[in-house]
Amino acid sequence: MPKLKIDGREVEVQQGTNLIIAALKAGVYIPHYCYHPLLPVAAQCRMCLVKVEGAPKPIVAACNVTVDRDMIVDTKDQQVQKLREIVLELLLQHHPVDCPVCPRSGECDLQNFAYNWGPQTKRYDGKRRLKGWKRVAKNIVLFKERCVLCTRCVRFLRDYTKTGGIEVSRRGFASDLVIFPEKLANGSNYVGNIIDICPVGALVDEATSYLPRAWRMEKALTHCPMCERGCTVVVEAWKGKIVRVKTFDNTSDKAEDHLYSEKDAIQPAYYQINGIEEIGELSYDKLYTQDMIICDIGRWDWRKFFFPRDSNLYSLENGTKEKIDFDSAVKISQRFFDFDKKAILVTPYATNEEMILLKTLAQKSSASISLLPPIEGQEDGVLLKKVRAPNFIGGKNIIGDVSYEVLQNVEKGAFDSVLYYGMGSDKSKFSPQKIKSNFSIIIDLIPPEGLSGIFIPATIPYEKHGTYTFEGKEKRIYPVYKTKFSEVDLFQKMVSALER
Repeated sequence: MPKLKIDGREVEVQQGTNLIIAALKAGVYIPHYCYHPLLPVAAQCRMCLVKVEGAPKPIVAACNVTVDRDMIVDTKDQQVQKLREIVLELLLQHHPVDCPVCPRSGECDLQNFAYNWGPQTKRYDGKRRLKGWKRVAKNIVLFKERCVLCTRCVRFLRDYTKTGGIEVSRRGFASDLVIFPEKLANGSNYVGNIIDICPVGALVDEATSYLPRAWRMEKALTHCPMCERGCTVVVEAWKGKIVRVKTFDNTSDKAEDHLYSEKDAIQPAYYQINGIEEIGELSYDKLYTQDMIICDIGRWDWRKFFFPRDSNLYSLENGTKEKIDFDSAVKISQRFFDFDKKAILVTPYATNEEMILLKTLAQKSSASISLLPPIEGQEDGVLLKKVRAPNFIGGKNIIGDVSYEVLQNVEKGAFDSVLYYGMGSDKSKFSPQKIKSNFSIIIDLIPPEGLSGIFIPATIPYEKHGTYTFEGKEKRIYPVYKTKFSEVDLFQKMVSALER
């Protein structure tokens, strides 16, 4: 394998490795805007200029160079630094000074690069170019003045999703992004990723505009629960409300502690987030993988899937709802054991730990138990799987497959008490309204009408701590914030009550 010596650091890399990725392995970060390893090389931002010894041109764009021989590279050469300053000066001369209201402030490459490598003085005093803003898609807005014309969004839609929808018109000073909404409206499940791959605040999720700075958010590195694949995602919350789901960039975030050691100006590192220790050491041979992409169902649809929901606990007696606390709910739940014929119905959104407790509860109380059917859809050939639930495989391993005989008996009123944990299951196949019993424990998002028992609001997967079995592989999930109670607390207390 060829050896790369960059800024005095020597490292051995595989032949054909892009110079930007090879530099990361040596612990050297080469700033770049247009380069993205999942996209074709454009080499147009000129931010990644470096000096390569023995090259036909001494100053080259690192993104357009692959390591196929022993190389000596200098990223701190005086001429390189000067050219980098000029690039940033040109980008900043028309860029709006709206960092106080820009949603990407604190995680913007233009901010970070300007601080580390930008010019100290401003020379341009002409009229700033104004372009306004434009809606790109239902949830995405483009602020044209912030755009640095890296064309990542153009290439992603053209070469990755194969849909198009954004193109660059004209040339030079007059260059501008043009939107074709008819293509985006009928685009793929991955259009939303242009927000994450945008290096500045040009493309933003409208719902996250005017939120506090990135470093003030509560964050969790976890896995998307919207299908059985389990893509790695970062979930962000503010004041107990989940506000954003995005992909995990394992280069600029986790590796920040040594890639940006010269100046501490980069966004908060994800190694400080819940559970990052479970990811293990960063492997530079596997940088920029499929984990950098998530489907729009994982990015946006969870909002309508899980919300609105009721966060109160209720006692459901004689068709009335009375608010109660968790201790009262635990006491009322013990009535579940007072009946001879019992059934437990479990959502495929339950964690393995919850399912084990419910399986134990069923065995100790001689209750029938069944998984609830998951929502199903079409695979898209990229990430999205047919089963739209995270732990259907884990449920079949622990509890067994969906027992439609048990579900039918619940509908017929064959059971006196029913524990229904139904958050996220397919309500078209079985809903709490079909339950006919003397007493019921309903754990869901919205309290049902006309049932006798108690209602406990379900915690959604972004509030859970436990494991899911994604595609046969067990992965740990982490909560973005701490809830007052969880299903595990209830199930443990119910199991303990039986063991007394």
